[in-house]
Amino acid sequence: MKFTKICLAYNLHREASLALAEKFEVELHKLNIQTSCLPLGILEPLETDESELESLDLAIVFGGDGTLLSAARKFSGHNIPILGINTGHLGFLTEANNPNNIYEFLQEILAGNYRIDSRTMLFGEIIRKQKQDEEEAKLLALNDIVISRSSRSHVLKIKLEVDGSEIVQYTADGLIVCTPTGSTAYYLAAGGAVLEPNIEGIGLIPICAHSLTNRPLVLSDKSVLKISLIPRNRRQSLITVQADGQEIFLLEPEDVVMIKKADITTKLIRSLNPQNNFYKVLSRKLLWGRGN
Repeated sequence: MKFTKICLAYNLHREASLALAEKFEVELHKLNIQTSCLPLGILEPLETDESELESLDLAIVFGGDGTLLSAARKFSGHNIPILGINTGHLGFLTEANNPNNIYEFLQEILAGNYRIDSRTMLFGEIIRKQKQDEEEAKLLALNDIVISRSSRSHVLKIKLEVDGSEIVQYTADGLIVCTPTGSTAYYLAAGGAVLEPNIEGIGLIPICAHSLTNRPLVLSDKSVLKISLIPRNRRQSLITVQADGQEIFLLEPEDVVMIKKADITTKLIRSLNPQNNFYKVLSRKLLWGRGN
């Protein structure tokens, strides 16, 4: 694939991201490749010209995983592949983070020496019970959709239905629903298993469940999840549902959250270097499989 117009998206809160994006812009112009720039804030809404997005061949994202997650929700709907350049801390989802060979790496990508990973996304919808005239909130996530209580709320009672059948009722601080990509994030920290990115599944785990018998679940990604809160008392409040920890909505006790596999995917540009395969990155960045 020949790239003729590339968007350089960068974390506006990191000077290193902007500086690197500017250097890339100079190099791309030398190759007669058109560019546009897009500052990304993790919690700020992205305001871009939709017609501008339609003309893009590639988005290069400078930042950490949070910046890439933000970009994924913006570019994936337009089928734009994303190349992540890490200027953050962990950078598990990003592809390159060595400033000494980053331009050589770019040349490899522009020469077509890469593969594209299509990553599953989740689509969530909040169905309001008490505000029928309010537009229903919709969520899109590359990592996870999380329902959780605040420190001022009582423990939650959560009912899970899968494809119309009630599966379980959790007493917990919340519930994490993740993609295979998101299995190495909050889901993993909560005790979930690592899922290989191409697995056709959805991970699910309660947060701090009040039971020794609750375990992580992996469901078919063809499943439709219905999650509802069982009211404990009238004072229960400050319950949120979050997409990738960035898009945040408040929930009322009678609201219902529907979650399923999204119709779109995130396309990540990946190097052909064998050191950048999933298990090598898992070992290098999360210390998987290493002895004491």
